[in-house]
Amino acid sequence: MARGVTGKRKEPEPYGRPYVHGSSGHAAAGAATGVGAPPPPPPHFPRSGGADAHRNGVAGGATAAATGARPFSGALDGGAGAVGGVAATSAAGAAAGEPSVAATVNDVPPPIDLSTVLKTADDQPVTGPVGDDDVYYLQPRQVVPVSKRRRPAPPGAWTQETRDILGPDSQHAYVQRWVRMTQLESKGEVSFRIVVNDSSRDAMLNLLALKNVFVKQLPNMPRAYVSRLVFDRKHESLALMKSGATPVGSGSAAAGGETVMGGCCYRPFKEQKFAEVAFLAISQTEQVRGYGTRLMAQVKERAKRCGLTHLLTCADNNAVAYFKKQGFSKKITLPFELWQGRIKDYEGVLLMECKLHPQVDYLNMPLLLKAQKCCLVEKLKEVSLSHVVYPGLDVTSLRRGLPLEAIPGLAEISWRKDGRGGAAPSTRGGGASGAASRDPAAQAALKQHLQSVLDQIKAHGSSWPFLDPVNPEETGAIDYYQVIKNPIDLSVIQARLNEGWFYVTKEIFLADLKRMVENCRTYNGKAHYVTDLACQIERVFLSKL
Repeated sequence: MARGVTGKRKEPEPYGRPYVHGSSGHAAAGAATGVGAPPPPPPHFPRSGGADAHRNGVAGGATAAATGARPFSGALDGGAGAVGGVAATSAAGAAAGEPSVAATVNDVPPPIDLSTVLKTADDQPVTGPVGDDDVYYLQPRQVVPVSKRRRPAPPGAWTQETRDILGPDSQHAYVQRWVRMTQLESKGEVSFRIVVNDSSRDAMLNLLALKNVFVKQLPNMPRAYVSRLVFDRKHESLALMKSGATPVGSGSAAAGGETVMGGCCYRPFKEQKFAEVAFLAISQTEQVRGYGTRLMAQVKERAKRCGLTHLLTCADNNAVAYFKKQGFSKKITLPFELWQGRIKDYEGVLLMECKLHPQVDYLNMPLLLKAQKCCLVEKLKEVSLSHVVYPGLDVTSLRRGLPLEAIPGLAEISWRKDGRGGAAPSTRGGGASGAASRDPAAQAALKQHLQSVLDQIKAHGSSWPFLDPVNPEETGAIDYYQVIKNPIDLSVIQARLNEGWFYVTKEIFLADLKRMVENCRTYNGKAHYVTDLACQIERVFLSKL
């Protein structure tokens, strides 16, 4: 759904019981009490951080969820008086017989000790702060099986270890972000906290700060609607907290002198084993740092600890790419009867699902990916020679050409469809393995024909600019060799033809002539008179070849 376009809610078909408006699990309170609560608006995902925000795991918000809770007072958006108003409303709801919410234990797991999973090039544990310029290797916690029947190296070659094949893990940006986030959590500069509406002062302050972040990042979402979801007793919120005072534009002040930089509001359905993501946002100044990806990983781990197996959300066009990167799919595998009537469906949005795997540690995905890559390399050692390193070529032997099969290791490649080894036929002279040599008489006839064509080109009246290499000082083309990276002229083509091994096919000869014309067109432009001369030359050799 395009930004700012209003979606329209689809009324579902009756399914065995009255339709439940919203995700609160009971009929809308507006109809029962006479309160004219407006219908919830469609979900909206602003481009607050641009495309980079979505690439780094930051979503503007998600999605279609509404509750039947009573609308809060307008003082909710104010300062200190808002807390008292919310607490009074919560107390009134409890007196009216609404279910009370027990204080949720903040069971967010501590970050992993990086010294146990990071190794230096000398295979020593990495201690102390780790920077983006440091070189380190990940040590998976899973046991990686070693290949039992790896192919040996032929004489003169040697093998590489898996660690050397993959290289240092510090070269990957996603690993650097994971290390940086883990260090921030270990130092206490950043923390995650589960917050529910239990009527306590700290919870009210944290929810109010989180609501302010959602309202600021989702400007098209009405404040009353956001407040209704965030303060609903059946919703949970996972807040991203930063220690210290609140810099301008970096979040909203919360309890204990901390700052709420972002968070995720969701509604768990424990009996049905899924949760609906309502909002997810990061403050604009804190985006493109990996906070969004870490926040979603914490939400997944929280859902796993609650016994949930799926996450559902409604995403518009601006948020689909982000949720795909976070493991969400358009294919809904959760049975329809489990979620129908419990979450809303809108036109113009896409319902997406993330299936949670109990054996996956979402907070430490780089370790799992490293283990999978190691297993793949160990398996390739049994079916290929990708781990074998051959000695380099002697450059003195390349002057007169080199058959392809003479390149060390090329003859051992299994290039055929049936898996049998052998090198492909050579196109640079010499006999290929298992193939007959080229017919000398045919090669001599080809050389004679190409020489005849080249003589006609050189004798043409338009060939004079292309007879010799470009002289920048004489022609004034000072930057010619900075613009043209692969220069060629008729003298170079003549030298290659005299060597006898370069132009073994007519197509190679034709490719060099076309490159000469294209270089002229690239540097001089289509309207230049030298380009017109090149086009005349092109018509000559195309008619001959």
